[in-house]
Amino acid sequence: MTVAVAVLGQATPAHAAADPTSPEPAPRAVEGFAPYLPQVSCDPTVKPGTAAFRAMLVATYGGRDLGVSRACDVGARSEHKEGRAWDWGLDASVPAEKALAQQFLTWLLAPGPEGMAAYNARRLGVMYVIYDGRIWSSYQAADGWRAYSGGESHGGHLHISLAWNGAMQRTSWWTGKAAAVDFGPCPVIEGAVAPTRTGPQATPCPAPVSAMSLTASPLLRREATGPFVTQLQRLLSVTPVSGFFGPVTEAAVTSLQQRSGLPVTGTTTEATWAEARRSGGGAPPVASPAAPLAAPVVAGRALPSRMVYSVRSGDSLSVIAKRWSSTVPAIRSATGLSERTQDVIRVGQQITVPVRSGITKFTWTTLRKGDRSVAVKALQTALGMRPKYRTGLFGDITQGRVDALKSQRGWPADGAAGPGVWRALGA
Repeated sequence: MTVAVAVLGQATPAHAAADPTSPEPAPRAVEGFAPYLPQVSCDPTVKPGTAAFRAMLVATYGGRDLGVSRACDVGARSEHKEGRAWDWGLDASVPAEKALAQQFLTWLLAPGPEGMAAYNARRLGVMYVIYDGRIWSSYQAADGWRAYSGGESHGGHLHISLAWNGAMQRTSWWTGKAAAVDFGPCPVIEGAVAPTRTGPQATPCPAPVSAMSLTASPLLRREATGPFVTQLQRLLSVTPVSGFFGPVTEAAVTSLQQRSGLPVTGTTTEATWAEARRSGGGAPPVASPAAPLAAPVVAGRALPSRMVYSVRSGDSLSVIAKRWSSTVPAIRSATGLSERTQDVIRVGQQITVPVRSGITKFTWTTLRKGDRSVAVKALQTALGMRPKYRTGLFGDITQGRVDALKSQRGWPADGAAGPGVWRALGA
């Protein structure tokens, strides 16, 4: 089968090769299915097993390497932030690429000796795979492939997350010996980032200290994360308890302040914390104003702004949607792409991407002291700086505002405004 798949930095096989072969013979008894071990620490360095797994698949099948690591202040929970998830560029809308993906998935989940299910997934420590709107996971292996309900279909790539044994290259595929489960780093406080892994964790993590035991009264606002957000959500009966301060949490805080006669800020002032802890709960949060029915929605939030984007080499609609926190259906609708054309786009084509706000286009622009641009002025406006300070020059005042925002979230106050800062400001 002839393929034409562009690979970043590596040659693509002229045809689909045989499936991978383990460098070590399999032991008589191999690993069981990996348990669900979600990201709990901030350690985006590419792990050795992830690197070896990536190199093996690209050398065997081709495809595009879309990366492993992700900054810890970008987006929701993800094993990318622990260096043990990889995005493999095989687009389901391209027949040759989809065929390669299906060849790999068939091999990965094929039965082994004595009919052992998903034999190679066990030996490699694969925890789950998402592709083209479906997910297979080791911790629900009996259910087979299930519909994936996340915010992005992964039609343009496979997402592969490894358990810690697989990520550290300790499974039988690499060593010839079945590895015990490595439960990874353990959070000390519920909802807080766990210490970086220092070695295998042979037993399940003990229960962390409850977020409800915390007594400080930090200032929290939209985009904040961590154990104090978890506590706040429980006090205000916000569901689900995610540890992420989004619009529903903000509405609950506003409702509490209105009922209690407090200044309505939508943030956690000391008086707001005192009232929330005194009442131990409250009325259900007030719903946010409804968006127009035609407004595109991602993960429950409306996308009120639109951005014109010029298609670049390697783009697909799913890649663009992921990069700008939009959705493929929203982009199709806004751009006027027909069902017939679907994801067929060309380099240089102008498409319309529904996004969260007018500053979303600056998400991947990192600004520092001394920069002068339209992006700096947009940053100053988003930071709520007074009009006379919105000069477009990144000076001491702007740096102070950026560092104050980062300190509130427990990030290093290094003066740089990168993706995390833009996200925190609503990008």
